[in-house]
Amino acid sequence: MMFTMKKFLSILLVMALLIPMVAVTAAEVSLPETVPGDEFGNAAVGHKAAVVSANEYTTKIGMDILKAGGNAVDAAVAMVFANSLTEPGASSLGGASFMTIYLKDKNEYICIEAMETAPAAAGIDTLDEINEKKGAMLLTVPGQVHGALSALEKYGTMTRAQVLDPVIALADNGFPVHISFEERASAAFDLLSGNEEAKNVFTNDGLPFALDDHFANPDYANTLRAIRDGGIDEFYKGKLAQTIVDEVQRLGGILTMEDMANFTSVEREPIKTTYHGYEVVTQGPPSNGGAPMLEMLNILENYDLKAMGYNTFEYLFVFNEALRLAMADGITYFGDPDFYTLPLDTIISKEYAKTRFEQDMPKDWKINPTLVPGKELPFEKKVTATPESGSTTHVSVIDEFGNMVSATHTIGGYFGSGIVAPGTGFPLNAHLQNQFLDIAEKDNPNFVQGGLRVMSTMCPTLVVKDGEPIMAVGSPGSWSIPPAIVAIINDVLIFDMDLQAAINEPRAIFTNFRAPIRVTAEPRIDQAVLDALAEAGYEMNAGRDWNTGLGSVAAVLVDKESGLVFAGGDNRRQYKSLAY
Repeated sequence: MMFTMKKFLSILLVMALLIPMVAVTAAEVSLPETVPGDEFGNAAVGHKAAVVSANEYTTKIGMDILKAGGNAVDAAVAMVFANSLTEPGASSLGGASFMTIYLKDKNEYICIEAMETAPAAAGIDTLDEINEKKGAMLLTVPGQVHGALSALEKYGTMTRAQVLDPVIALADNGFPVHISFEERASAAFDLLSGNEEAKNVFTNDGLPFALDDHFANPDYANTLRAIRDGGIDEFYKGKLAQTIVDEVQRLGGILTMEDMANFTSVEREPIKTTYHGYEVVTQGPPSNGGAPMLEMLNILENYDLKAMGYNTFEYLFVFNEALRLAMADGITYFGDPDFYTLPLDTIISKEYAKTRFEQDMPKDWKINPTLVPGKELPFEKKVTATPESGSTTHVSVIDEFGNMVSATHTIGGYFGSGIVAPGTGFPLNAHLQNQFLDIAEKDNPNFVQGGLRVMSTMCPTLVVKDGEPIMAVGSPGSWSIPPAIVAIINDVLIFDMDLQAAINEPRAIFTNFRAPIRVTAEPRIDQAVLDALAEAGYEMNAGRDWNTGLGSVAAVLVDKESGLVFAGGDNRRQYKSLAY
């Protein structure tokens, strides 16, 4: 990797060799006045630790936790709970999460999966009723609280009070509404107005919240106090659980206390591949984003991407054709691994990617109009997951001890169902709608049934060099999550870009899994390149200069040469970073 500071650092090292009396250490390396590539104030650089999230309030809470002696898990958990306050349209205690962790002292990688589960009463017999009534019928068992608190209890160093009290204080005192909050609250205004409790919490006296309006959420503060004092059991078996279930059932839903009590997050084996001398570690199923992301990397490794040049026609063509093939497998073959045996090992293997490269990647620089999954996989049934919709957010953390966390969490659609149980201060999900309802085949493994986990393309990722992670990266963006992460990995590892500059680069990503074969491109890409992609057969969709639909990456990175740590945040969502 090449960084802008390298010439400066090289001079220092030469001086150290020529003048033995002078010792140059990482801690003595001067910080740059500005972070390379940071045009919009999204990035940060430090000597020890760094955090990044989608807003300044969550980022500050994470940094305060680290400065108080907490580790990366403590900070990430605090930030997840903070985002349910500061990003309620994208994250909620009523939603779900994935967390990928590296623990330095154990040299261990941990994947915590906390996806929602379908209520026990959901199934073939209730499908027509669910489709007809929707609303509260679409609710699944929330997973985010269980996943975050499980991570804290097993791998954190702080108490629930130490982690949650700063969030409680922010909820009580309030904060000025930021751009993302305003946009989501406005877009979901009709939904929020349809539920009295949601209207009370998430509208400003019946009007949409505007930029810089003061927002406080004392109900959410009280919810966190209950969780602080009662832990996981309070949310899934106690008064909070009962409040949620009572409201869902009052509105006609099928969620029960037994559904809540039976929920657990799961530690799953990380999945990984090598890529140009690095190792990429991410989440397996029920993520149907992680494995396709690794497959995409494995296919792209067959090309000399650097020789093609960044964001050239050739590069973007093979990038998007590899994406199409990988996501075809993600859509077709992945479901809940607790219910079905999936062809995971095959799909993430180098051998399978080589076959996909040789048999299915176009050789004439024209798209293959047929989006096909791989053939002859050891799998009896195709899953055919449905593209998810919604709103999601992400945090990345590195602490001074060398621990890293990449955590993605979602409510699934702006403010989820728009249903808020009285006195709780957070919206509940509607993930049955995202997951199951347009799957026609009754024997499909992803067909709705009690206890089945919701699929998601969320895939918080770590990049490893010489046995230690150098980058924690992730993104919201539904089906744009895997390619957005791949784009950043290529930018930094292959094209030697500074982290923030890489995040700022314009994107052109295949975005339509039904006809026509569409690529959404930011107009900052050279027009001749866009014209060439159109000639290759893509329908080109002109997006905004900074298109949130193409992912919004948040990443932290260690420069092993200087010892400096960088945090980069996407201007597509006005991410904010801090470091020390």
